Amino acid sequence: MSSIRFTWATAAIAASLATLAVAAVAVAEAPADTTMSVSPRMSVAAPARSPVGFPGVPGVAAGRPLPKGYVAVARGVRITRGGETAFAALRMTCPDGKSWRTGAVSRDIGVSVLDRRIAGKRSVLVLASASPRIAAGDTATGTVFALCR
Repeated sequence: MSSIRFTWATAAIAASLATLAVAAVAVAEAPADTTMSVSPRMSVAAPARSPVGFPGVPGVAAGRPLPKGYVAVARGVRITRGGETAFAALRMTCPDGKSWRTGAVSRDIGVSVLDRRIAGKRSVLVLASASPRIAAGDTATGTVFALCR
């Protein structure tokens, strides 16, 4: 009878160890945490060419000179997707004497404006995210733009 108990005990221990081994492999293969970086602010002022087209401002188109009084502020964003989706919160700040008009993005980055009211504000909080087509383990890069006047 003791040999039967030993066999059942051995089988239970072996099953537990196999389960732990499978779990360890699954944890080892899971993507790392999401990491992100945001570059310092860069500005492009009129009469330089606009880096992108800005929605809602017909006079500002990609590759055309910015109209007098406009400044495009840019911040590069890099997000390496981990196992869970994460976002980068950043503040888009216009130069002194200018206020936010609209925003735009390029490449694999999407953006949402978090401030409820943006009209007339110099600084606006935005949330940058990787495009949904970016898989876990891959890196999304792009630029977040603010158009100021």
